[in-house]
Amino acid sequence: MFRGRNRFIVKRVVTWAGGGAFFCLTIWAKPVETVTTPPPSPVATAQPAPLVYPSVTPEISMSARSISELRHYETPTGSPRLPTPNPWFTLDPYQGTVTRQQFEQKLHTLYDPFSVFPAYYAITDSEVKIYPSVKERRDPQFVLQFAPPNQPRSPMRWFRTPAEFRTEPHPVDKPLSGLRVAIDPGHIGGPWAQMEERSTRYHGSAPVQEGDLNLITARLLNQELTNLGATVFQVRDSTEPVTPYRPEDMIPLARELLLAHSSHATNLRALPQDKLNLLFGQRLMELAEFLFYRCSEILERGNRIRNNFVPDITVTLYIDATPGSGRGRLTSANQNIFFVHGSYTRSEMADPEMQMRCVYKMVEGSSDIEAEVAADIAAVFKQVTGLGPVKYGNSNTTRQVILQNPYVVARNLAANREYDGPVVCTEPYFMNNHTVYQRLLAGDYDGVRLFDNKNYRSIFREYADCVAEGLVKAYASPPVIAGTTTNQAMTGQTK
Repeated sequence: MFRGRNRFIVKRVVTWAGGGAFFCLTIWAKPVETVTTPPPSPVATAQPAPLVYPSVTPEISMSARSISELRHYETPTGSPRLPTPNPWFTLDPYQGTVTRQQFEQKLHTLYDPFSVFPAYYAITDSEVKIYPSVKERRDPQFVLQFAPPNQPRSPMRWFRTPAEFRTEPHPVDKPLSGLRVAIDPGHIGGPWAQMEERSTRYHGSAPVQEGDLNLITARLLNQELTNLGATVFQVRDSTEPVTPYRPEDMIPLARELLLAHSSHATNLRALPQDKLNLLFGQRLMELAEFLFYRCSEILERGNRIRNNFVPDITVTLYIDATPGSGRGRLTSANQNIFFVHGSYTRSEMADPEMQMRCVYKMVEGSSDIEAEVAADIAAVFKQVTGLGPVKYGNSNTTRQVILQNPYVVARNLAANREYDGPVVCTEPYFMNNHTVYQRLLAGDYDGVRLFDNKNYRSIFREYADCVAEGLVKAYASPPVIAGTTTNQAMTGQTK
């Protein structure tokens, strides 16, 4: 949720910020070198031989150290692949893995509900050509070949579905044995919390900082999942940024963005940089800070997972709040919400970087897994907390993804988009709820304590327990209808 001073920033650069256009070109693995057959005669040139990609199975991915390692395939001849500045070529291994029907169905119902993207491509039953703009139709950025109708082949996939994981044998006391889980504690916290606008104080009490709170939950969840047999990668374990950049590094970029949005850009560009900095004033530093913590930090977290781990599922941890929280208002309202990837807005879908990530997330095949896991986590939270859903439904920024389950909605959040593989964003509780705020101030503790005449366990343990139980429900229990039952082996951890 954006608060206060970020309104100007978000209005100006949210589309660019989410796409991370100035950072993304360096994070992808090397693309494919086309293999050609020598001409049989001086006058006859053979067509390039079709590319053959090795099959990436869950068994192969189990032995890999990182997603990046899995992407560094050799060509069929064993020769290294040539680099290219075009990030779209990371999609090349997914050629022929989806049909036109699957592509259009996912696009219109989940990723592009406002039908913006079709203006940027030309589609036939055999392929879709994606162009850099609505008017530029000469050279496509990328051509995705479709599988024949009703004949899609399995995509390159290093993560297991819950159904696949459930078919594997697991010890009774280690139901998540072998499951690979990445945990991302949202925001940064510590001395960066005020810059992020994630430091809140009410009625003279001590401040609570969401980045710090999410880190407490992440550490507890890490231990719980490890005890259940999972292999866990925690993206951060301190209140220091993951990105090596700092706000001052973003100033040149911020200046260029402000110039690009100015009606006097030509005249302004003639001024010295120090005068431009004075002219833009506080807006320049605010935008530089935004680019630092909202863009560079998220992209680097995606890199950290990609270069160090091969997750079956990534869980991002946040705590929600009402719009009034930024104005110091406490509330009696309290609800839960869980996000999966999708629902690009009109302006987002017009951005080339967004388009590329949209198609990538579509063809990697993670959307159904995200919905299933999110629904199981939501069901546990519903039972344990008794809280209703934030009623997003189908809005200008969200889409409901499961019939009659308002707890799970698709939204184009940066982490869900930039992290590879299935990602579920958990955002329970309202931080500025009267009781929740008291529980957060109390920190982590054993047993129960009295708040507003009721006994409550540590909210951090409750949060971690619900996520852990939701993962057990998704990956180790027989499939059920989301929201109807929960794994009784872990319940009893209620307020």
